[in-house]
Amino acid sequence: MKKIELIPLVGIQIEGIGQVDFGASRADVQSVLGAPSDALDDQYYYDELELRLDFNGRGVLEFIESINGPNPEKTEISIYGVNPFRVEAAELVTILTDKNQGEVDDAEAGYCYTFLNSSVGIWRQMTEEDVQEEIEEIKADGEYEDNADMLLEDLEKSKFFWTIGIGVEGYYVP
Repeated sequence: MKKIELIPLVGIQIEGIGQVDFGASRADVQSVLGAPSDALDDQYYYDELELRLDFNGRGVLEFIESINGPNPEKTEISIYGVNPFRVEAAELVTILTDKNQGEVDDAEAGYCYTFLNSSVGIWRQMTEEDVQEEIEEIKADGEYEDNADMLLEDLEKSKFFWTIGIGVEGYYVP
């Protein structure tokens, strides 16, 4: 497992590879990370690192996202000394709020939060409450046994955020 540290407002440090800072050009990024697995418009995807990197209109790095949570297969992500995919959702929101020391955009509370001072964003598709409601509906329909494994897997996955991204200062504008 590659260890990747997300450093808000700075960039990432990858164990055994090096550091990539915001403001780096595409060539600078490739000199550290090599050629991307895929490149679409202003985005580089690195499958082995489970990362997406976004470049602005001037071709400089402005956003980095870990895209395979909550169960990355090839990487171990950290931010502020914790693995955001091993810390349950409410605790992660608390940690990121404390480190942010300012306004948090929680317009999509439960699913998505953006921490405006630190330019950190987290997202998940479903909450525990969503899955519990689905379980009750499926039980009422008498179809729980046929779907139990999938529902229990979803319930466990819903306890965590699925992506975390960091951007340049001001990346998230309310």
